[in-house]
Amino acid sequence: MQQQQQQQQQRAAGFPLLVNSQAGWRHNPSNLLTQNVKAAHSAPILAFSGKEKGVLGFALHFAGGTLGGMGGILLSYPLDTVKVRMQTSVGVYKGMGDCISKIISQEGMKTFYRGIGAPLSAYGVIKAITFGAYGNCLDYFAKRAGDPDHVPTYLEIITAGHIAGFAAAFIMAPSDRVKVTIQAMRGQANAPTTAIATYKYIVQTYGVKSLFRGIQATAMRDGPGMALYYIIYDGAKKTFGGWSDTLDAKGKPMHTPIQMLMFGGASGVVSWLPVYPIDVLKSRIQAAQDPNQYKGMLDCAVKSVKAEGPFVLYRGCLPVLCAAVPLHGTVFMVYEMWMQATKHLVE
Repeated sequence: MQQQQQQQQQRAAGFPLLVNSQAGWRHNPSNLLTQNVKAAHSAPILAFSGKEKGVLGFALHFAGGTLGGMGGILLSYPLDTVKVRMQTSVGVYKGMGDCISKIISQEGMKTFYRGIGAPLSAYGVIKAITFGAYGNCLDYFAKRAGDPDHVPTYLEIITAGHIAGFAAAFIMAPSDRVKVTIQAMRGQANAPTTAIATYKYIVQTYGVKSLFRGIQATAMRDGPGMALYYIIYDGAKKTFGGWSDTLDAKGKPMHTPIQMLMFGGASGVVSWLPVYPIDVLKSRIQAAQDPNQYKGMLDCAVKSVKAEGPFVLYRGCLPVLCAAVPLHGTVFMVYEMWMQATKHLVE
């Protein structure tokens, strides 16, 4: 009995250590990431840490993400159309140039923006969620550390990025389902041509649940993708000094909007490469007219590779990488400029 009581006391004493393990890990000088993090930029994006207060600070993250997301999608959507066409078509296009040429000659320029209503209406919300969730996660870590100027560790950045990506998947999946369906059903009789008409078509034909077809692939793409997304941006800001004549609170030159555009574009390009095959599978699952064509991601991958070879998993990658620069560069630039412009509201 006495031995059991001692074991219970040991477990009880260890529980707070488990709860606070991240805080202890963060400040442990023997931890390699902690040793390296001092050289990192204070945050990959302008999370105001503990300085933000209440609903206003929370809302500013979301407003900045909305503005950045909508601006980015307007600039990059034509290349996204090309990407989906190449992902969901077999033997139709020889490459990105051929795809663009055939769309212009056969369908006209307006086709490049067909279905933009779905991502435009949702992408602002999506970026608001990702940047909002990410920024507020960093705020939480700063509050937990008890330091408004807390430098987030790479583990914290990765954790916040995964949370942001998973949270956005619930909005991203239905939006992508509509976008992919519009683009994949081109030329078919009675095919829907607007986002609203496509929503109705999907619900009436397959049911409401079908709007979330491919959500697992979306989450598996966006969780790791977002984590890498923010790590690359942080690394770029850490490596390259600011070009601005304006100094930050630490007396260092601030980064200019053009630098934010470049860093954001680079983070978009790099973060796409490892998760792009998942995006191909997602598009194929969402575009399938027969809901039973694929039993899941693995089944889709096996059937696609068996029929078209392993390189099918990177089909349409070039337009994605080209679109990543204006899309993600604009997102980060607008977001950071917004957060700088509104920083006085929460100080």
